[in-house]
Amino acid sequence: MNRSLLLLTLATALAATRAASQTLAPLPGSRITNAGVVRANATLDSLFHDRTRTIDTVDIGDMTAHLLARLHMPPFDDSLGFRVTADSARVRITGRLMDFDAPTRAELGVVFSLLDSTSVFVVEVSMPQGSDGIMRFRLERVVLHGIPIPDLFLLPSLAEYHRRYPVLSAGGRELLVEMPREARAALVTNGIQVVMPPKERRASGGGR
Repeated sequence: MNRSLLLLTLATALAATRAASQTLAPLPGSRITNAGVVRANATLDSLFHDRTRTIDTVDIGDMTAHLLARLHMPPFDDSLGFRVTADSARVRITGRLMDFDAPTRAELGVVFSLLDSTSVFVVEVSMPQGSDGIMRFRLERVVLHGIPIPDLFLLPSLAEYHRRYPVLSAGGRELLVEMPREARAALVTNGIQVVMPPKERRASGGGR
């Protein structure tokens, strides 16, 4: 399918669902907040550095805030409307186009300009690795009204984010977060569970 036909097909499908976006039903999930960054940092520090815990679960909204802060994004506005949920397979960040500021909407490209500002989108992220010293988060797809957006429309934005945030890898699709090599992390319902084995106790010298 050529680019023009693909754009026309997507625009037609989105126009058909535009009326459904007018009812602003509450979005499910945890918020992304500045306080969440503090909570996530405290939990991870207690596991990885202070070693006062061996297992804990970080709320998925708090973990998302922590990851965005690692990219040196500015503090979050209290009115930020995004919500985050998770299961054992994926993290889902749900929001409306109106939740982005105007410059960000412009960066997202032509597809988003076709939508009503109340249109709901879902960003799906997987966590294919949570061991060997790395938590790997990977953007899998962006869905608008249940319609996955083709990579053709996402690649320019991903390339720009990769340029802007060099810590991203795989062309802007992946974020790798370092952790102690012995730690383990996994997605759970609305959180990330982190396991950190206790320090090995040295045997006291009792020989004669």
